[in-house]
Amino acid sequence: MKEGTFEKLLPQEVSERLLISSVRVGEVYRMHLDEREKVKGKDFQDGGRNKYFIVLGHDLDGNALGFVLIDSEINPALPLKRKQLHYPLSAEKYVFLDGKNRFVDCSDLKEIAARRFKELFSKDKAKGMIEEDDLILIREAVISYEDVSPKLLKRFGLIQEGNSAKR
Repeated sequence: MKEGTFEKLLPQEVSERLLISSVRVGEVYRMHLDEREKVKGKDFQDGGRNKYFIVLGHDLDGNALGFVLIDSEINPALPLKRKQLHYPLSAEKYVFLDGKNRFVDCSDLKEIAARRFKELFSKDKAKGMIEEDDLILIREAVISYEDVSPKLLKRFGLIQEGNSAKR
């Protein structure tokens, strides 16, 4: 038998799906995201940046995760309706925030492909877990945003199939 891990014996698609299926809703990761996840760098030349994000769901086929970003501050250039959909996270409650209060952007549900997540993943990228009371409010805020795609909400299990009415 070849030297290596069990994972290396599996086809890539199977190992990606196993990883995605092990990720729990509410887990927080910090990874270098880029234009593939619709994350821009601070400068024009930057190819993305390190961001905290919260997993809100998986697609049924194990091909992707739905997530929202955690921002250091609310972008003043955003329209008011998007600014109002930033949920505060207390550094006192979440140690992984390193002493700085932050905001969850509930107006921008994003996705990351399983292959990409696997490329970026390592155990040290997992930072913590959002508590249930906050997670419920974050999910409700994401669902309530009038410009979010119902198809995306269904894909990641935030609303049920056939239920396009938002709360």
